[in-house]
Parts: sequence; structure tokens; C-alpha cells
Amino acid sequence: MSFASLVSEQLAGLTPAEARVAMFMADHPHSVGHLSAARLAEAADASDATVIRTVRKLGFNGLAALRESLATELSLSGRLEASLSAGHQVGTMRLIAERTDAVIALPGRINEEPLLKAVDIAGRARRVCIVGFGPAGFLAGYAAHQFRRAGVPATAMTSTGQGFADELSRLTEGDAVLALAYDRTREVDVLLDQAVTFAIPVIQLTEDALTADPRATLALGVGRGEPTHSPTHAPTIIVLESLVLAVAARHVKRADQATRLLADLRSRLATAPESGTQESADQESGTHESGTRKSGDA
Repeated sequence: MSFASLVSEQLAGLTPAEARVAMFMADHPHSVGHLSAARLAEAADASDATVIRTVRKLGFNGLAALRESLATELSLSGRLEASLSAGHQVGTMRLIAERTDAVIALPGRINEEPLLKAVDIAGRARRVCIVGFGPAGFLAGYAAHQFRRAGVPATAMTSTGQGFADELSRLTEGDAVLALAYDRTREVDVLLDQAVTFAIPVIQLTEDALTADPRATLALGVGRGEPTHSPTHAPTIIVLESLVLAVAARHVKRADQATRLLADLRSRLATAPESGTQESADQESGTHESGTRKSGDA
């Protein structure tokens, strides 16, 4: 049984305060693994004792046991299994609906104020550095490409392990970082330390504001869909594309120049070769064929 189902089953036997804690943990399972009992209590408007009492009423020996159970449920294999077992036919509109729901939920997860701050940070930066690892690395590359098309200098930082050191060493004052960091990794930890050292603002895209690293300048709780089902990057793509367009709107002239340059280069590349160039190519081809025949005759 999933944790959310367990909470629904036990809800009637909980006090109002315990119910708030249980529902909060069911709605924010990732936060349970990151927050202390005190922080969970604060987020759910309850006391530390209520948090511990709720966890035990739900059948766990303590917060550590609940975290261990949720870690399995929220693992990649656990989330995939939950997604595939949620319906009798996998290839149905249900899977599309889950991802659509994740996008529809975005306005309720992020309000205008942090988005405007993110646009302001990216708009003032000398360069936008988009950081992402694994599947998020492809999104980082896509976002960097879109920023450059809008006339914003941008680069993707997607290496892991020792290779990430080379990318980190190129961070400098004037940069801004857009980190697709839904999980706590060593790379993210070192990135944030480096950003603090050089006073580089970091916009963190994460599951929700509660799981954001306190060293990040700004957190956007984008989320990746139903927490216990296979993650979707649809909300992340929507937010990234929106940030690109919003930054471009603040620098219309720069974006227009970049668009005109791209159109001009495309036009030049699409133009057929001039006749002289074609003649030279034909002559070169004829010479090659002639040489081949002579070689064969010999």
C-alpha cells in the first residue's frame, strides 16, 4: 500500500492536528526525507510531538522508519512500478492525463513573485548557466540553446563527478545559475558552495520550496508530477521556456537582433550554390574520374 493510501485509510482515526501532519506528508513526501520533525511541524502548523505521534499512529516506529519506507516508494523503480500498475492498460490516455495534470498544477505551485525574481536574475546576468544531470542534462542543453536564440549568452553544465570541476571552474562573477536540482547530489552541493563564494545567484528548480537548498537565491517548486509515480519533466520544460520568453521580452532589441541574425544565416545556408562554384565542383569531379580511368588503363 502506498503512503498516500495509508494516510487516507487512517485519516478518520487522527486528531485534526495529526490529520494536518499526515496530509502534509502525503502531499509532500519528498519533504519528509529532507526536513526535521521541527520543520515538518512548522510546515504543517503543528508541534514536534504531534509529528512523532502521527508517524507512530500510521504504523511506523519513528520518522527514520517512515523515511526508509518512502525512500523505496520514491525510488525510480518504485515510481515506475506504481505508474505501470495504476491501470490495466499502460498505453492509454491515463499516462498522458497524469503528465497534463502536472502542468495544470503549475500555477498553484509557483506564484508570480518568484518567477519575476527569476526573470530579473537571468535578465541581468552576463551569462546564464543551466545545470542539470542525467535526463535533466538534456533539458539544460535545450534551455541553453533557447536562451542563445533569444540573444542571451548561455551554457549548459551537465558533467558529473570529476568532470564537473572543469565546468565549475569557469563560473565567474556576473553569471547566474539555473539549477535543475530535484535531488541532493555531491555536484549540487559543491555548485552551491562555489556560487556562494563568488556571489553568483542560483535559481533552483526543485520538487517544492521545502526541499530547496537554503544556499539557493531563489527556489521554484516545479515538481515532477505525482510524487510516487514515474517522474515527468513536462513542468520543467514549461517553466524553462517561459523564463526564456520572459527574459527575451525584457530585452526586445537584443532578442530581435539574434532572431534576425539566425534568419539571415538560415537564408544564406539555404541558397543554392553559385554557378561558378558548381562548375568548379564538376571540373574537380571530372578530373578525379579521368585520373581513375587512367589508373585503371595502366
